[in-house]
Amino acid sequence: MYKLFKSLAFQLDAEKAHHLTVKCLGLFPSVFSNYGAINYDSNFHVQTSVGAFPFPLGIAAGLDKNAELIDYFGRLGVGGLEVGTVTLRPQPGNDKPRLFRLPQDKSLRNSMGFNGDGAKKVLENINIANTYPMRLGINFGKNKITPNDRAIEDYIALFREFKQMGDYYVINVSSPNTPGLRELQDKQFLSEISEEIKKIGIVKPVLLKIAPDLGVCQVKEICELVGSSSFSGIIATNTSSIPEYGQGGISGKLIKEKSTKVRQMVLEILGDQTNKTVIGVGGVDSINDLWKFWSGGGRYMQIYTSFVYRGPKMFSELAIQLGFLFKYFGVRSVDELIRMVHLDKVKLPNNYK
Repeated sequence: MYKLFKSLAFQLDAEKAHHLTVKCLGLFPSVFSNYGAINYDSNFHVQTSVGAFPFPLGIAAGLDKNAELIDYFGRLGVGGLEVGTVTLRPQPGNDKPRLFRLPQDKSLRNSMGFNGDGAKKVLENINIANTYPMRLGINFGKNKITPNDRAIEDYIALFREFKQMGDYYVINVSSPNTPGLRELQDKQFLSEISEEIKKIGIVKPVLLKIAPDLGVCQVKEICELVGSSSFSGIIATNTSSIPEYGQGGISGKLIKEKSTKVRQMVLEILGDQTNKTVIGVGGVDSINDLWKFWSGGGRYMQIYTSFVYRGPKMFSELAIQLGFLFKYFGVRSVDELIRMVHLDKVKLPNNYK
């Protein structure tokens, strides 16, 4: 069924197809979630310092900007949904066209620019959604018209608006599509916002989302800051700027290698800190990616582009694979399997490679 849908959708402009898909899934979640749905099972739970995710794979920010798909993904059975990026005020984003498929590379290029309905509308959508076992993350960004020297005001206002909502929050300072935003991946700004978050009494976990284009010294500096601050962890990584493909951020297979290197660096630096969580995203599309992440000490990952190319059934397929691996290794849960992969360095069976 998804192959048929994909063949039709891929004949449309990428952004039009995306909006049409969001509207259909949002209006009829119970109908469309029947395809590829998994049952929430305690054996699939993954424990992290930001809470337990009911499945080791979830949806990254960018796919559901305005929190319209909580019911759909909740019914589908994913581990979590990160909505946004949410800006304080509504904004149209950058000029169109701004979303492009790169099918030969199973990748996407976008220069969306935080288009969205703004904080108040997202809050309304969250409030009318049903409650599901999946974790709900809320990803925050500054408005384009907000200068960097006042960016902290946008972020703190967003924290105040969403203080009682969701399970964790994400500070997005790594999108390549808002001018000057990546300059906020700076120790001084991040230290300041960490202190301001504490002052307003935010008790839910707050993570930083970083770019895959950072140098080694930058990654180390951010990890050291997170390790000694109130931040709960890092999401590695956002999209990547690859000028030869055009303006904007690349996601999918094309950034797998780059994102993996940054994830491994972050895991090596933060790995021994049990109170810090690393969420992996960027080029994730198979059990192999999860396995590699687990072997480095990670636990929970997110997807976006692979959901576009493979469809929702990849979640039920992963559930079947995990069930086989439980039997193969003689374990009863994902947590046990991750512990074995990390500590005993067991390898993935050949038929999964």
